[in-house]
Parts: sequence; C-alpha cells; structure tokens
Amino acid sequence: MPWTKADYPNAMKNLSQTVRNKAIEIANALFEKGNMEEGRIIAIAITNAKKWVNKHGQTKKRFPKKL
Repeated sequence: MPWTKADYPNAMKNLSQTVRNKAIEIANALFEKGNMEEGRIIAIAITNAKKWVNKHGQTKKRFPKKL
C-alpha cells in the first residue's frame, strides 16, 4: 500500500514533517521492492529518515557573500 503525505502509518504521526515525508518516500520505495512485512518497512523507513534528516535535511545552504 503506497503512503502519501495525507495518508501515512500511525507510527509516523509524531514525527516532524520533514522526517515523516522522507520516511514515506523510503517506505514506498521499500514496499515496491517487496519481500518485507509492513511493520518492518515502516521501522526501517523511520530509522533511515531520521538519519537522513540529521545529515542533510535540517541544514541551510550558505552562499558565499558577494564582494
């Protein structure tokens, strides 16, 4: 079952929007590959989304100052 920003697993309801959106993206990709139970897909997606956001998602790009 593919998830959306409006329809996602209950386990993702307390995540920040950024983490939840990434978790949905990851979960849908894992679901398409098959071979895993839904609960395991959700757990893996949440864990990996948190790692991804900690590394990439919360940083703002800084542009060099123009001289």
